[in-house]
Amino acid sequence: MIITFILNGMPRKAKIRSGDRLSTILTEENLPIKSLMPDCLSGHCGKCLIIMDKRLVYSCLVPAFRARDAEILTIEGLSDSDDVRDIQKGFHEAHCHPCSFCKNAKTLAIWDLLNRIPLPTEGQIEETLSVVSCACTDPVSLKKAVLIAAELKNQRKYHRADK
Repeated sequence: MIITFILNGMPRKAKIRSGDRLSTILTEENLPIKSLMPDCLSGHCGKCLIIMDKRLVYSCLVPAFRARDAEILTIEGLSDSDDVRDIQKGFHEAHCHPCSFCKNAKTLAIWDLLNRIPLPTEGQIEETLSVVSCACTDPVSLKKAVLIAAELKNQRKYHRADK
């Protein structure tokens, strides 16, 4: 079966078989997605996170046929955005350095959170970051990074001057 979908703003086609997972299609087909690292294939690690139809999902749990006519966004589609630069600056300023295995997934999860909730509480940050299972960063500095990124995004959004 051939399905069509939008991937990072571009129309795409993929040939799928019964039982294929979306993570498999996105990483093994001729698609330019290098950020996904499906590891556990059970939705525990979070390294396969994507935004599908404006919802954060584990692509390893999504049957490939569900991507038909869907809009899919990965970190590649956001890499040049101001929002991702804010998150990266938050990581830097908070002295928080996610490892290469989880950085993309944590960035995407934070991006999703800040698009839904401009000023998240610590509890909302913890809940969001719990979708990525990696202990490479200190939780306190990670929360601080998210709060810094939220402030930077809101400064841009409301054209506020730096402190």
